[in-house]
Amino acid sequence: MNIITYFKACYAQRPLTCILIVALLSRLVAAIFARGYGMYDDHFCVIEKIAPLVDGVDLFSLLPNSANNAGPGGQNFFYMGLHYLLFVLLNAIGVTSPEAKMYVVRILHAVYSLTIVYFGYKIAGKYAGKKLAAQVGWLLAAFWFMPWLSVRNLVEVHCIPFLLWGVWMYIKRDSPNLKTVLLSGLVAGVAFSFRYQAILMLAGFGLALLCLGKFRNAFVWGGGALLSMFLIQGSMDFYFWGKPCVEFIEYLHYNLVVVQPGDYPGGGPFKYVALIAGILIPPVSIFIFGGFFVKWRKYLLLFLPSFVFLLFHSFFINKQERFILTIVPFVIILGLISWSEFLAAYGKVAWLNKFARGSWKFFMVANAVLLCIITVHYSKKARVESMLYLSRYEQVELLAKMNNVPTLPLFYLGEWPTVQDIDRYNVAADAQRLLESGSEPRFVLLVANDVATEQVNALKQHFPDLVFETEIKPSLIDNLMFFLNPRHNENETLYIYRNQKYFPEKK
Repeated sequence: MNIITYFKACYAQRPLTCILIVALLSRLVAAIFARGYGMYDDHFCVIEKIAPLVDGVDLFSLLPNSANNAGPGGQNFFYMGLHYLLFVLLNAIGVTSPEAKMYVVRILHAVYSLTIVYFGYKIAGKYAGKKLAAQVGWLLAAFWFMPWLSVRNLVEVHCIPFLLWGVWMYIKRDSPNLKTVLLSGLVAGVAFSFRYQAILMLAGFGLALLCLGKFRNAFVWGGGALLSMFLIQGSMDFYFWGKPCVEFIEYLHYNLVVVQPGDYPGGGPFKYVALIAGILIPPVSIFIFGGFFVKWRKYLLLFLPSFVFLLFHSFFINKQERFILTIVPFVIILGLISWSEFLAAYGKVAWLNKFARGSWKFFMVANAVLLCIITVHYSKKARVESMLYLSRYEQVELLAKMNNVPTLPLFYLGEWPTVQDIDRYNVAADAQRLLESGSEPRFVLLVANDVATEQVNALKQHFPDLVFETEIKPSLIDNLMFFLNPRHNENETLYIYRNQKYFPEKK
């Protein structure tokens, strides 16, 4: 028996196990090779904030006892706190390398993300049988972006398992008892402590229960969700601030009052619809996304939470792409269920059947190509490698960078020096300001279009011991992303200059 025949036999007996194994392998590949970080919040809102606290440095003044703390800042301490405990444990057992820590973080996220595949399979199987469940499972396991996103530190992704788990607990039995309803709400409510916006999906599920006439279940389920939110997020805020839910209140205030048009990426009301349709690969995405809307009455418990979430974000002024990731598995599950029912009714139409088969063939080829590329994508490589390069030096007390150099991920440096920006159009004045303050940068970072211009000469007039150290290049995909969107993907080649006054020799 060859390996293909053996796999087919195993798959026939245990399809979910086989799907989970493939999902795990693809995510472990991503955990090993997809280093770096994807978006700003992926790293700077989690790792970069919590790692200094482990070292006894409150770099962002998060805690009440910090000198510059101005009160609650809308932080979500639960997800960050899990990383804090992990880093403390890793330090205790001698794992201190930033890279080693991030391998552990990515591997743990890879394993945790399998729950999305598992519960997606179970939900689809409950509504549409094993064949459709397997199709949903494969898509959640091996959609081109799923393994890569699964190992990123994105709360938009890591709140999904608890939402799916809560839904599965509720629908597992046709008539759940009140204990199950309460537990379902408690589990789903945990998602809020990962991502505040998950409250929209919680509200949508409760609204769906009301629409279905399940009034008692709606109140019990909602009570369970609120209890979960209070026990986790409320108690953490009470511990830090002496009041429950103050971080959430501050988060609401910032997003509803402080945020103004132009502060963040915007777009029209159909931006997220177009985004989902694009990442799910057309024309198959038309089948999936169309199906999501067509059967909404029949599968209200799946549709309404996602729709409420989509509707709110479609009209909210801050439209960052990652925000909508939370509902993608729900769109896939409901979309495929509805599409399968549509094909069952109209699949005998020759042209439709032929078009559907051809679309799925194109999808499988396109998805396979994208999966192979994206799963191993080392994102923001130049920024990370620059800090890893400088980590060979000890006591890097002050770094300077041109103001068009992206924010530096100091976590990979292994220490927390001061970072000063130098205006590339006002180099002399900013350099003089540093000198007058009694500070000289140990290293200066520039991007390519500054190296061969007057900026370097101006720097050397004030810091004569500066010498070129090395050049750090971005990854191939980073280069491509910068070419496609230079405004929002600043990831050019970085050049490091060393101040020989403090580090005479290159290491």
